[in-house]
Amino acid sequence: MNLRDLAYAVSLAADGHFRRAAERCNVSQPTLSAQIAKLEDELGVQLFERGPRGATPTLNGRALLHQAAVVLDAVERLKELARAAHDPLVGPFQLGVIPTVGPYLMPRLLPLLKANWPALKLHLREDRTDQLVERLRDGALDAAILSLPVEAEDLRMEPLYDERMLLALPTGHPLAANARVRHEALSTASVMLLEDGHCLRDQTMAFCRTSGLGAQSDVQAASLETLRQMVMAGIGLALVPALATEPPFGLGPMAVYRRFEDPEPRRTLVLTWRRSFPRGDALRGLAKALSDALATDASAY
Repeated sequence: MNLRDLAYAVSLAADGHFRRAAERCNVSQPTLSAQIAKLEDELGVQLFERGPRGATPTLNGRALLHQAAVVLDAVERLKELARAAHDPLVGPFQLGVIPTVGPYLMPRLLPLLKANWPALKLHLREDRTDQLVERLRDGALDAAILSLPVEAEDLRMEPLYDERMLLALPTGHPLAANARVRHEALSTASVMLLEDGHCLRDQTMAFCRTSGLGAQSDVQAASLETLRQMVMAGIGLALVPALATEPPFGLGPMAVYRRFEDPEPRRTLVLTWRRSFPRGDALRGLAKALSDALATDASAY
C-alpha cells in the first residue's frame, strides 16, 4: 500500500468515474483501475461497485476511503510543517496583535503580506499583552505585535514604528478650535481610560502623570471603539492612537482629534518572538518590510 494508490482511490470516490479520476491524477485509466484493484487486494475489501455508469463506494469502502482522505490530509500537513521549518514565512503562521492595534493596522499589513509572502497562511489572535506574551512563550504564537514597554527578557523585539497619540474631543469642545493642544489647557480636564490590562491604559496614565492631567479611572471602556463612543457622547476626553483616527475609522461629525504641543505622547510598536525561534532572521526581515511600509504614511508618526 502506498500514498499514491490512496490518492487514486480518494479521487475516484470524489469523481465517481474512472476516466475523470485518471485525468485528475494525470495517469491512464487502465493504470488507475489496476492500482485501485491492487489496493483492494491488499486491504481485502472491495472499495467500489463497478458499473457502466462509473464507480460507487461500497458500504465498507466509505469508511476506508474517508480514512484515506484523512491520511492524505495529514501527509500534506506534514509537508507544510517541513517547508515551514526551512522558512517560517511559508505555511501556517500564528500572529498575535493587541486590540488597540489590530483593527487599524492589519488592513494595511495584510495586502503587504499577501504580495510578499503568498505562501504564508496567516492566523490572527487578538488579545491583551500579557496573554499574547504567555502564548508566545508556550509556542501557541510564532510572533506578536505589541506596544512597549514589554518586560520579557526571553523575547526578541524588532521596532515597527512610533505612533503619535492624539486627543479625542467631542465636537464643540472649546479645545477643538486649536490646531495643537497645550498640556496646561487640560489641567482641569479628565481623561478617560481603558480597562485594566490594556497597555494603552498604562500609557495614558503615564502621560497624564508627567503632564499634570487627571485620569478618570471611575469611567472605563472595554475597547478603543467604546472609548471613542464615550467621547462622542460628551462623557469625557481620551488619548487615541493616530491610526485609529484615519479613514474609515474616526469618521463622523461628533468627535474631533487634535495633536498635543511638544512633547507629544507616542507609543512604539514592535514585532516580538521567542529567542529560541529557529529563523529569527526571517522575522527581522518581516519586521523591516512592515516598518518600511508604515514609514510611507507620515500621518502615523
